[in-house]
Amino acid sequence: MKKYIKSLILTALSVGMLSSCQSELDHFNGNPNDPMSSNPSLLLAAMEVSTFSTHTSGLIRTSNIFDQHLAGTSIGQLGDIQRYFISEQDVNNEWNTLYGTTLMNGHILTRDFAAEYPYYTGMGQILTAINLGYATDLWGDVPYDEAFKADQGNRTPKYNTQEEIYQRLQAILDEAILNLQKPVPNNLSVPAKDDYIFNGDTKKWIQIAYVLKARYSLRLTEVDTQAAQKALEYVVASGMSSNNNDANTFFPGTSNGLNQWYAFNESRVNYLKTGAYFVNSLKDSNDPRLSFAIAKDKNGNYTGNAADDLDTTSSSYIGLAFADETSSIGIVTYAEAKFIEAEAKFRLGQDAKPALQEAVAASVLKITGSTAKPEFLSAVTTTVNLETIIQQKYLALFLTMEPYNDYRRTGFPALVPNQSSQTKIIPVRLPTPSDERQYNPNATVVSNVTTNVWWDKN
Repeated sequence: MKKYIKSLILTALSVGMLSSCQSELDHFNGNPNDPMSSNPSLLLAAMEVSTFSTHTSGLIRTSNIFDQHLAGTSIGQLGDIQRYFISEQDVNNEWNTLYGTTLMNGHILTRDFAAEYPYYTGMGQILTAINLGYATDLWGDVPYDEAFKADQGNRTPKYNTQEEIYQRLQAILDEAILNLQKPVPNNLSVPAKDDYIFNGDTKKWIQIAYVLKARYSLRLTEVDTQAAQKALEYVVASGMSSNNNDANTFFPGTSNGLNQWYAFNESRVNYLKTGAYFVNSLKDSNDPRLSFAIAKDKNGNYTGNAADDLDTTSSSYIGLAFADETSSIGIVTYAEAKFIEAEAKFRLGQDAKPALQEAVAASVLKITGSTAKPEFLSAVTTTVNLETIIQQKYLALFLTMEPYNDYRRTGFPALVPNQSSQTKIIPVRLPTPSDERQYNPNATVVSNVTTNVWWDKN
């Protein structure tokens, strides 16, 4: 991979945010491959910051445009995505952030520090699973087993199949759980404030690992007959019990640490709007999350752009619950855990309604700060079937990649593609980055964005 040929340094964003988030890390502005400067505290913090960036920028923008949570306009480059045109050059930066920063730092943590710093390593492995999941869900086959061997002369790693990557994800999370269950004295030092997500709370990290195992199990409903049972077992094992267990992004609101949805709208006004399907779904059900998730438009109303509307700029942007200077966004949440439980139980012929209602209630509380009214919960869960579960999950997990993954996997919500687009088909993947096609002869090259990934049989 082209970027692996070079010395790997923290991205400018990572360095800036580390400086603003944690003054003790100011002296860590160095090359994590350099054994004189590399240490587990720096590596974990850098992984978290780059994960926050990935979770609130290009890959999420693109997937949320595809699934009509958001809409790009003709003012900027997001109009091309709205028209379902995305080139191999468009995705180089996102690929290189995943592999050249986040996953590389996770590799170094495991390679150099697993024996003496199992807690740092375990947290890094969970972050690795999150980011490797992003990569495979959008690109299908991706490198992993050979991805980090440039120092051994392998600069053109072979790709793992997506089926193999899903096996690796489960194994990585199993190893993370074992590392985080080790006694405190097994660590030379333990994470604290350098862990921006949980301040070193290993129990919460273990919960996240189990929810991720459930997420990745349920993803395989079209290729694994045991997917629902596995997902249910893992989500029950997580023991998540409230929104207090959520893994969220952290943005301190300083000049180098702004929420990226806020920063994007400040620097690229009217490039991005909310999608009409999402806004109207909230409005039609008198959803209490509407005014928190959606900002008022120029006329004081809540409006979004239809899939084929690239010209309207008077419509709504993302609301302050998600796009204020310091707004946090859920990465892995209690609400998601309950939606996984609801779908798994429905597929297994069990009573899914209580879990579905708990999922919606958790989302309402997280976004609005208030308890959902019983009549609202009753109205949106009157019929409990796969479509209802996925629709409510779609509304709850705004600005994450999960609704796009669910859409590809289940066909819900029943979205109408942009009929003025070139393909008239919602893309189901990203093209292989041009850096990979040009510099890695072992790359699995796919240019057609309507080619399904392995787990997508819908």
